[in-house]
Formats: sequence, C-alpha cells, structure tokens
Amino acid sequence: MKRNLLFTLSLLATVLIVVACTSAPNRTHPESRDLPQYSSLEYSDKGQFIVQLAHSLIGTPYRYGGSTPEQGFDCSGLVFFTHINAGDKIPRSSFAQLDASKPIDIEELQPGDLLFYRINSKPSHVGIYIGDKMFIHAPSSGKKVSVASMDNPYFKPRLIRAGRLYR
Repeated sequence: MKRNLLFTLSLLATVLIVVACTSAPNRTHPESRDLPQYSSLEYSDKGQFIVQLAHSLIGTPYRYGGSTPEQGFDCSGLVFFTHINAGDKIPRSSFAQLDASKPIDIEELQPGDLLFYRINSKPSHVGIYIGDKMFIHAPSSGKKVSVASMDNPYFKPRLIRAGRLYR
C-alpha cells in the first residue's frame, strides 16, 4: 500500500514537472495590425501622429487598466499608449494626465489635444481630440475604442477642460 502511494505520488510529480516545463503556445492578438510609427521627419505635427495612431486603434476592446492593443484599453491607457509612441513621457491615470496637461481654451483645440470629463462627480475620463468637435476614447466595459462628439448629450455637460501634453 505504501509502495503504491509512493509510486503514484512520484508519477504525479513527474507529470507536473513535465507539464510545467513545456513551453506555452505562441499567442498573437487576433486582430494584429500595423501601427504607425512616430518619426519627426514624417510628421510635421505630433498631434497628427497621435490622431493617426488613435484612429488605427478604433475597434480595440475596452479593458480596465489596459494600455496596449493586445490587452485592450481604458481611456487613460489609450492616451498613454498614443503619447508614449509619440515620444512623450506622460502619467498613466486620467487624473494625473489632467494635472500634467496645460489647460487650453476649447477654441484653441488642435488634433491630439486631450478632453477631460467628470464622471461620477470626479475627473475620470479622457479622450483625444481629432478635430471638428470629435474625439476618440475608450468608453467603458463591453465597448470598444470609438469616436464621439463633444456635443453628445452625455459628454457635453461633463467636460471639465481641454489640455495639451506636448508642443
């Protein structure tokens, strides 16, 4: 009996070691895409690059805490990813991005600027202005990166301010 138990435990330990040592299969994002790369020689305006990169990410699923196309994005993760890829060092959270940005008037908005919104009584949402009163953002759980209007009845009354992180 003792021998059978010892044999079974040895066999189980061997199987566990073999399974643990096998390599995991290569995993690729099912929607792999070629993302634009920033080069100051190709883009005369960093905002133009940020908008182009954000456009290429439309349709990426929302994921709280996500900051890559493979993970998905939350709102500040989308801003973080686009600005990091444009060579900017910026904070990760929407509140810290609000603090780090230079306040600008709505009339001064340029593509690539940020729009900060108050959701649930505190600054907690950010989007990337793309022009014509439109912005790209990662809305909320179950949704995807998309374009919205600043005049949207949900967003319009919640706008805190516009900000700029570069230039």
